[in-house]
Amino acid sequence: MARPRLFTDDQVLDAARDLLVDPAITRPSIAAIGTAAGVHSGSIYVRFASRDELLARLWLRAIRRFHEGFVTALTGPSPLLAAAVFLPRYCREHPTEARAMKMFHHDELLDVGPEELRAAIATVNDDMHAALFAAVGVEFGAADERSIAVAEAAVKAIPYGLVRDYIARAAPIPDWVDAVTATASGAVLAEFRARS
Repeated sequence: MARPRLFTDDQVLDAARDLLVDPAITRPSIAAIGTAAGVHSGSIYVRFASRDELLARLWLRAIRRFHEGFVTALTGPSPLLAAAVFLPRYCREHPTEARAMKMFHHDELLDVGPEELRAAIATVNDDMHAALFAAVGVEFGAADERSIAVAEAAVKAIPYGLVRDYIARAAPIPDWVDAVTATASGAVLAEFRARS
């Protein structure tokens, strides 16, 4: 008879994520994760083949959790502006999830991530991109290369540029960032509509 599992994968991933509250920690060690989770390091290696696999799984989970709300914003009224403002709000409410998303760059993990996760890494943004392209079509009438580039600047680059330093320092994101995001992203979207 198999021994019962005394902890779940999510408990280990949660412990790794929660360590990111410390700005000095960017990729937690297995020893630190084990201590935080109350699990022996050897037991962690039974579930996760390596630290790289564990952290890649944490990154994937964080990206998917963020995308749930981001995609919902992209399917509502004023989808592009709603998605732009969603980003700083989410990062403020879930600061360690935001830091987990910042552990790796997508292209980096595609090159060096665990082989068994490469397919999941490669497709993790597919639903988000589909929702973004659909929102661009709704707001601009066409999802061509230029309109998508403008939308990505408004929805991703501007809000992320405003919160990136706070995430890196594990510092609280001020409320004023939402208003600045809405103003800056809204102006970009309005100007593009006017020119189109």
